[in-house]
Amino acid sequence: MNHPRPLIGLNMNVEGALRPPSGRADVPLPYVDGLARAGGVPVAVPPYENPELLGAVLDRLNGFCFIGGDDYSPAHWGGRAQRAEELMHPRRDRFDAELARRVLFQTSLPVLGICGGQQLLAVACGGALVQDLRTEWKPPVLPHAGRERRGEQVQGYRHLVKAEPGSLAARATRALDGRLVTNSFHHQAVQPGREGDGLRATAWAEDGVIEAVEPAAGSTLAREGRFVLGVQWHPERMPEDEAQRALFEALVQAATR
Repeated sequence: MNHPRPLIGLNMNVEGALRPPSGRADVPLPYVDGLARAGGVPVAVPPYENPELLGAVLDRLNGFCFIGGDDYSPAHWGGRAQRAEELMHPRRDRFDAELARRVLFQTSLPVLGICGGQQLLAVACGGALVQDLRTEWKPPVLPHAGRERRGEQVQGYRHLVKAEPGSLAARATRALDGRLVTNSFHHQAVQPGREGDGLRATAWAEDGVIEAVEPAAGSTLAREGRFVLGVQWHPERMPEDEAQRALFEALVQAATR
């Protein structure tokens, strides 16, 4: 008997909402296409002014994918002030924080967090971020942010990630030896030692930057057997790569179960 395709929620970007009626919410199509190719039905969840509407939506979903975007407010974890142009729209910031807490702590949905989505998972669990890798990380640091690269390397840059063998990160990408080649488009990352309550790091770049988080042994999420995985790279931008397609397939399979 064929199972129905699971419904996978996606949070959304917000632009221009300070000048209605021009404000809009959108989802980059590579996320939609990645989930659809994996067998899911992507469902965009806009940032409601009334978050109580979330209950009716989450009850109908089978999984959730948190997308990337601009930076979340450092007020969430006690960071220093940042330039306004680096931060996402406040409406999305507030909504995503509430959405992540509800998905993680009030549902049993499988979850994949991508880039800023991984950072959101950590912050929702009480974790913190390295606010700017180029200035705050110990050298040598890889050119993780696209703005630190030139020419073909802006989009085409790749680097090695090593996942803990047997971890969810390794299994979901089908990387039996834990070695992955990924892209990179971020200037922040989950702070080592402050991954968030119930989360642990299980993949790292060659410079030690955390590239994946998942439930820690003995945590509530682990005891529940939840598929909860955050990755710092953008698998949706590498559809030609089997390991990246496998990430979306792993989420859809967990949502089907």
